[in-house]
Amino acid sequence: MDLTLEPRVVKGFRFAGVAAGLRKEPERKDLGIIVAERPVAAAGVFTTNRVKAAPVIVSQEHIRRGRLQAVAANSGSANCFTGRAGVKLARDSCATLAERIGCPVGLVAPCSTGVIGHLYDFERYRAGIRDAVAALSPEGLEDFARAIMTTDTRPKIASACISLGGAEVTIAGCAKGAGMIEPKMATMLAFVVTDAAVGAPEIRRVLTRALPQSFNAITVDGDMSTNDTLLLLASGAAGPRSLKPRELAAFAEAVTAVAGALARELVRDGEGATKLVTIEVRGARKAAEAERIAREIANSPLVKTAFFGCDPNFGRIVMAAGKAGVALDLERLEVRMAGIPIASHGALHTEALADAAARMKDREFALTIDLKLGTARASVVTCDFSYDYVKINAEYTT
Repeated sequence: MDLTLEPRVVKGFRFAGVAAGLRKEPERKDLGIIVAERPVAAAGVFTTNRVKAAPVIVSQEHIRRGRLQAVAANSGSANCFTGRAGVKLARDSCATLAERIGCPVGLVAPCSTGVIGHLYDFERYRAGIRDAVAALSPEGLEDFARAIMTTDTRPKIASACISLGGAEVTIAGCAKGAGMIEPKMATMLAFVVTDAAVGAPEIRRVLTRALPQSFNAITVDGDMSTNDTLLLLASGAAGPRSLKPRELAAFAEAVTAVAGALARELVRDGEGATKLVTIEVRGARKAAEAERIAREIANSPLVKTAFFGCDPNFGRIVMAAGKAGVALDLERLEVRMAGIPIASHGALHTEALADAAARMKDREFALTIDLKLGTARASVVTCDFSYDYVKINAEYTT
């Protein structure tokens, strides 16, 4: 498998991203579309937040039959908490793209990201769709990825090639998100397309397999978006033959690799982030207990600010682990910060803290907690909280 953080052409799909004037910065790309040559197999997962944006509601309806032909995604407005007007806007937006490309409206999935409580200008949106359709290109994935950015500092793209049954299969995707990220399904907006010959039931299973190792294993700030959407579309253009079980397993592994790369890029570009930290909990009785501890540590503001300050503050770590509600034996507990043992057998290794602090200056490192109670493990990828995180979010709507 050839995995890269660069875009690739995927047979059967074209992409575009344009500036439609939906944002405060009119020169920025803010409307992107993905269009397939014909209806394709599709699967999606969406936010489990009880507050769901209008485009999430409409996309869930349209993908129910496992077929899509197009995606329309805008930034600048989340179209959430906008009532019936927001749902109508999402439906009208689908109809606009469907009319332009000549497909049924039910084969278009709408997605939005941005400020909650605001509608976008439909006339500008409609003009933007016209421009986007005219700009469609097999090489347009990066333009699409830029159009869906909000506080992101760069587009997030990943792709992979894999040989399956004598055919070269390509998987490519992009994602946006830098804050309000702790998915329980996907994250913010993420789109993956492939030319593999797989049906909707298969790609639904592939998504289920990929999530625990990718988008569901990250957090930036512990907040779940109202607009989270992950779509996987398969054109089948790489070859007419359906994948055999062993090939399907290899395909699922490649999709997981692309999703995992995108997820890590989201955390790496977290709002104001200077560190990417993998929290790994080992030696738990159950995987669910290991994940609870890892997530409590990964989301603790006190731990995250200690990461920013390169402070191997064991007290904050053990505090966060303890509030997970999982039984601990502190006499067995072992903790490594950036590879340096800082606590074991109920004692803090004070002489090792300086070395650990020096290692924490690296852009990426791991915090490993071994409970010594079993064989289960889990990991969560997180980032630090810097001064810029507060500044970005304090000024988000202004």
